[in-house]
Order: sequence, then C-alpha cells, then structure tokens
Amino acid sequence: MRRPGLVTCALVVAVCAGRALPSAAQEIPVVGAPAQGADVPPPLGTSPGGAFRRALLVPGWGHAAIGSYTRGAFYAAAQTASLYTLFQARARIGEAQERVAFRQGVLTRGLERQGVTDPDAIAARLAQDGELSRLVALKESRKEQQEDMLALSIFLVLISSADAYVSAHLARFPEPLDLEASPSPNGGVEVGLRVGIPRR
Repeated sequence: MRRPGLVTCALVVAVCAGRALPSAAQEIPVVGAPAQGADVPPPLGTSPGGAFRRALLVPGWGHAAIGSYTRGAFYAAAQTASLYTLFQARARIGEAQERVAFRQGVLTRGLERQGVTDPDAIAARLAQDGELSRLVALKESRKEQQEDMLALSIFLVLISSADAYVSAHLARFPEPLDLEASPSPNGGVEVGLRVGIPRR
C-alpha cells in the first residue's frame, strides 16, 4: 500500500519540477545573449532614479549614463556657464562693496576733520554724496544679478535631472510608433499606426 503512494508522490514532484524548470530557466539571464524580444535596459543598467541622482550631482552625468551624450553635453555646458556667471557676480559684488566701503571711509574721515562727529549728521552727509549713491546702486544691482543667476542655476539643475529621469524611462521602451501604409481596394491608401508596448 505504501508503494503506490510513494510512486504517486514521485510523479507529482516530477511533474511540478518539470513545470518549474522551464520558467526558472527563462528567468536566468544569459550574459551577452539577451532573449529574443526581451527589453534591453539603458546603458550601464541605469534606472530612472539613478539617472536623476547623477544629474543632480554632476552636470550631464545622468544623460551620459543612459547614452544621451548630446543632451548631457548641452546641460553640462549650460550649468557650467551659469555657475561661472554666478561666481563672477559674487566677485563683482565683493568689488562693489570694497568701493563703497572705501568711499564711505574717505568721506567719513573728511567730515571728522571738519569737526562733524555726530553719526546721524555723518549718515545724512553720506546720503547726499552722488558718487557714493552710485556705488551703492551698483552694489544692489549686482546683488540682484547674483540672485537671478542663482535661480537660473537651480532651475537648470532641476530641469536637467527631470529630463534625465524621463529619458531613462523612455530608453526602456521600444520604438513607440510605427506608421504603415498600404493600397486600399478602392484605389486609395490605408494608413495604419502601430504602437509598441513593452512586455514586463
């Protein structure tokens, strides 16, 4: 009585194993030989999140990681130019501040030699100086330029990262559209649009 039970169990195990083996074999990746019709991942196996993080860290790195070198070079050049301009704006602000401080010092020392020592009186006389007012306006203008360049730099980093994220997603899809045209029985032309959907 035990033999039929053992034989039955053995047959069940064999059938289950026979069904499981092909699916397991299909899940084993073959290096250098992807299965026919399988989706090919982006270069370097970069995920959309990985491309996003790379673009945040280094200009153009996220696009280069997915093989989009032209877009990566564009964003790298744009972000490098914006950062360079930002640093130049900061240097110009420092120069303008030094000129303002120098002019204030010269005027203050001249007023002190004239006997004007009251801080309010000195401030009022400084506000009346045309050259000092011009330098203060120049300093404020350069501060506004710095704020604009900072906003532009942040915008370029975010738009580059978002573009790298979307490009990495699109790189996982096959050619999305295929246009087909064929003659129709009534002498016209039939146009068909085929949309490719990747298999998961």
